[in-house]
Amino acid sequence: MAVFLVGITIVIWHQPNADGPKAYGAGKGCPLILVQLESFQNFLLNQSVEGQPLTPVLNSLKSESLYFPHLFQQIGRGNTADAEFTVNTSIYPVGAAPMSSKYGNRKLPSLARLLHKQGYIADTFHVNDVSFWDRNQMYPALGFDTYYDQPYFRKEKFNRFGPSDEELYRVGFNKLNALAKQNQKFYAQFVTVSSHFPYTIPEERKRLKLSGPLHGTTLGDYLTAVHYADYALGTFIGKLKQTGLWNHCVFVVYGDHFGLNKKKYNPQKISDSLDIPYHKHISTFNVPLLIHLPGQHRGRTVDQTGGQIDILPTIANIMGIDLGEEGFTAFGQDLMNAGHNIVGMRYYLPTGSFFNDEVLFVPGKKGFTDGTATLIRTHKRVQDITPYKQDYDLIMDRMKRSDNYVGHLPLR
Repeated sequence: MAVFLVGITIVIWHQPNADGPKAYGAGKGCPLILVQLESFQNFLLNQSVEGQPLTPVLNSLKSESLYFPHLFQQIGRGNTADAEFTVNTSIYPVGAAPMSSKYGNRKLPSLARLLHKQGYIADTFHVNDVSFWDRNQMYPALGFDTYYDQPYFRKEKFNRFGPSDEELYRVGFNKLNALAKQNQKFYAQFVTVSSHFPYTIPEERKRLKLSGPLHGTTLGDYLTAVHYADYALGTFIGKLKQTGLWNHCVFVVYGDHFGLNKKKYNPQKISDSLDIPYHKHISTFNVPLLIHLPGQHRGRTVDQTGGQIDILPTIANIMGIDLGEEGFTAFGQDLMNAGHNIVGMRYYLPTGSFFNDEVLFVPGKKGFTDGTATLIRTHKRVQDITPYKQDYDLIMDRMKRSDNYVGHLPLR
């Protein structure tokens, strides 16, 4: 039986809109589902190993979604939880302290709170105990109404975090389908763990069959784990399609952070093993972002450079929320309508590192003057870094202002 939500106006994303930003309101009033994929890098898409595609589900999703190939992680010490924080607030992680621990006592301006004003409820799903990374503090700070953690899932031992992604999606889908039948608008966040380090999954759950040089290696284990995570995501999408929810929701998938730590994995060995260009910084920190809009059947690549800090403004535009009118402070940009963009990184790179439309810039011991710039599309070194001084100064100021802003937010 198909479930169709009442009162939703579907606006096709590619229709011309002379009166406003591109894709503005394309998902207005529709359910919003965000899936944060654990340790998922962008190079995995459209790659095959021993004749087997690594991410067939994401490849298919890419063919009918907005795809952002130049999106980069911006996490600090909080890793996965920092990604959740940044995506839900458009605030920079401070780096040395997990945002969930340091600012979980605040009332954070967030995506959930923006959508509450539109009549949405906001739920989040994660199979681990909610106290991990102090999420029991962070989720109320972000305005989530309900968090579904370990007690809501079957006692299944998939990896050290507990149940599988399939179990995560099974419970989540049942909750969302019940809301849809009640015509309740919702924002749902899913945080996956099946592709978490050390990438050991039960033998009977492995779907990627390796018999060549990668068999029994840590890189092979990583590829096997992400292949399973891709499969599990497909089970979720399949259920959404069976009930009709798929055609009426905004579906967002992104990676939280790298899976192959540059300190443990030799970039040249990765490049040789997979026959791909692999840069120790650019490829490591490049994570996927795909957004499927209601009624969308053709894919489109959005070449704009961005970071996790840009995901909230991009979603807000799609959901028909004007951040200016809301008085919402975002430190990122809407990637559908951005011009020049600069996104900063710290903790995993020196403070002041940034990606812009052309390069990754990494400061040296003296700051800007002995820094290096590398083209993000070709991985070639840029000799003259002078043109990037203005962007360096801007990102240093922007991150400082972000730190000051979050530090002055009211306590809950």
